[in-house]
Amino acid sequence: MQANDTDLINQIEFVDNRERDYFAKAQMGEQVREFLTSPVGRYLHGRAKLDYENARNELLDCDPDNFFGRRKFRRLTKKARVAESFMRYLTEALTEASLATHELDHYRDKG
Repeated sequence: MQANDTDLINQIEFVDNRERDYFAKAQMGEQVREFLTSPVGRYLHGRAKLDYENARNELLDCDPDNFFGRRKFRRLTKKARVAESFMRYLTEALTEASLATHELDHYRDKG
């Protein structure tokens, strides 16, 4: 969260801390969406997908019965997991933001 986002949150009068948390998560989701639609975000997400797919395809050629095959397997598995983690973090942030937005709507409907 950027400093101006924190200032915005501090200016809003929330019902409780839970509503404040939901708002912050929803706001982070918007930032993730903006990131993913930016040139840098598209590039990094595309690279992560490509790294994951390439590693997965290369894993089929690994020979687990020899030293070099096992070493290659470990290297490719690590590469795939890093890419997968990056994509999962983005997905989780968007999912949490969606749930937070739903909860904020619930707060609004109650009030």
